[in-house]
Amino acid sequence: MEDEISKQFSIANEQALARLEMSFQEINRVSQSIILNPYIELFLRENIVPASDYYNQFKNRKYVEEQLNMLLVDAPSIRSVFLYNEKGEMTVLSKTGASGEPGTDDLTKMMEKLKPYRGNMVWGRAEAASTIDPDGRRTVLVAARRMLNEKLIPYGTMVMVMEESLVSKVLRDLTENGSGKVLLLEPMGGMLYSNTDQSEMEQLLQLTEANYPRYVKMNGITYLFVRHELIPAGFTLYGGASLQEIQRKNKDIIQVLAFAGIGVILLSALLITISTRTLLTPLAHLMQGLRMLRSGDFTVRVRVDSGDELGYIGDSFNSMAEQVNELINKVYLAQINQRESELKAIQAQLNPHYLHNLFNELYWKLYSNDQEEAALLINAISEMLKYSLKSVQTDSTLGEELHQIRNYIKIQTELFTGEIESIIQAEESLLNLRMMRSLLLPVVENVFVHAFRDMDKDRVLRIKAFLLNEALHIEVADNGCGMDKETLRSLTEAEAVLPDSNKTGIGYNSVLRRIQLVYGPAYGVEITSSNGKGTVVHMTLPIKYGTLESHEEGNG
Repeated sequence: MEDEISKQFSIANEQALARLEMSFQEINRVSQSIILNPYIELFLRENIVPASDYYNQFKNRKYVEEQLNMLLVDAPSIRSVFLYNEKGEMTVLSKTGASGEPGTDDLTKMMEKLKPYRGNMVWGRAEAASTIDPDGRRTVLVAARRMLNEKLIPYGTMVMVMEESLVSKVLRDLTENGSGKVLLLEPMGGMLYSNTDQSEMEQLLQLTEANYPRYVKMNGITYLFVRHELIPAGFTLYGGASLQEIQRKNKDIIQVLAFAGIGVILLSALLITISTRTLLTPLAHLMQGLRMLRSGDFTVRVRVDSGDELGYIGDSFNSMAEQVNELINKVYLAQINQRESELKAIQAQLNPHYLHNLFNELYWKLYSNDQEEAALLINAISEMLKYSLKSVQTDSTLGEELHQIRNYIKIQTELFTGEIESIIQAEESLLNLRMMRSLLLPVVENVFVHAFRDMDKDRVLRIKAFLLNEALHIEVADNGCGMDKETLRSLTEAEAVLPDSNKTGIGYNSVLRRIQLVYGPAYGVEITSSNGKGTVVHMTLPIKYGTLESHEEGNG
């Protein structure tokens, strides 16, 4: 803990020195503004020669003082500025505080420090006259520098006086509670600020070359000292923290942690007790319900007494048990219904199967008696019956679908409607493409039932199959009566419902629904029609290659 606090104190010492650097840079900026002011240089040079025109000299002095006052407003930490000409005579004084001119001895020391330097700023401490201090004197910080123009020709000396608060405010955090020690050395090694007495300061100055951090004992108290140097300005800051204060802080932190730990333990015990009572009872009910559910009792329900997460779990358990019970009943009933449906389907297929055999026998009998037309008609009916006996889920081919369409047209024209011109166009390479069974027959049936119902002649039915954009396209077109807009809208809109008396859409809707369910929304049926101009049904199907499995039908 002491090592960590030592690191933190070292960081605070370095940060304080960085803030001091900003203050020193501000002082240097103001002094540079004064030195490079050509009016101030001209006034100091003219002041060396006795004035012949006192009014102009007075006016020039006032102007220079106004210039200095404007700079002091921007830098409130500077209390006074003294300008001396090359003869060492004070020419201009501008001040905003109570501090006056430093004493003669202090000024002499500052001037001696300036001799080795040409334009660099030197720092020191001084005793200045004060109008508000009881003894009439005040310790201040002094910064002085030779005044050189742009050609590096000296023309005077500038002395600036600052209050000690310029430094003490920044170093206040290091001397908190009066237990910390600080020593700030200016670039030439002299003491610029310290909160120690004379004996302690002498002891610190003897340690300037020692390695830091280190422990130093002063007046029976051990201090941890750290040292940081401001480069390139040359200021050095020594900061010391009382080891007793560090240990006291450690004890305070340990006591706070101990009390916090005890409080956390007691609070945790209380929360565990409350949570245990709150959680265990609902969990026991839930475990009992799970055991009963596992044993096969799906009518079990758990009691829900709260609206929290456990209550939500209890509600979810009850809902799950109810849904499982319903699903079991539904699946059981569905299995029974499926078996009954299978039996009915087998029974329903028996009579059509023997009926197909009967048509086959009739075909051969008529064919042997030279009744070829009747035999071909019976054969077409027989083939359509055989085709319809196969499951709708079994794929067919385009060629087989077109063959059944020809059989249907033959039956219609021979028995019911009379002659009709039918045109079926499909390339040989397309006949083996696979497709769903009985897609074209409902559409062709609607042509005979609705499109040609009032026509006795000039009836044309055209069926065309072709490939386009990687899809199989089939068009069924007629020149029948067509449809009005309302009927067409009812067929093309999925949510529309046809009247019970209108059966036109049954075949179209079944075809469209089957295509969407099996092939997806990319494929479907489009219908274009208008009254008296016929109807065109356009199917878009995927291209499917492959051979069909052979399912031979028995003859019974």
